[in-house]
Amino acid sequence: MGELQVADVRAQVALSLFTDFVNFSEFNPAAQQTDAVGRVLDQVVSWSAALAAVRA
Repeated sequence: MGELQVADVRAQVALSLFTDFVNFSEFNPAAQQTDAVGRVLDQVVSWSAALAAVRA
């Protein structure tokens, strides 16, 4: 992916519509998913800050 100049997020989380969403629309992750979701979002925010100059 580096050769394609893609900024990737290495952390992953597998969410279920049945256990991590209320009425299939409201995000409410199960307790065991909270840390994984946090790691993914932390990496997305880090890449966003790092690439801010490129987007401008």
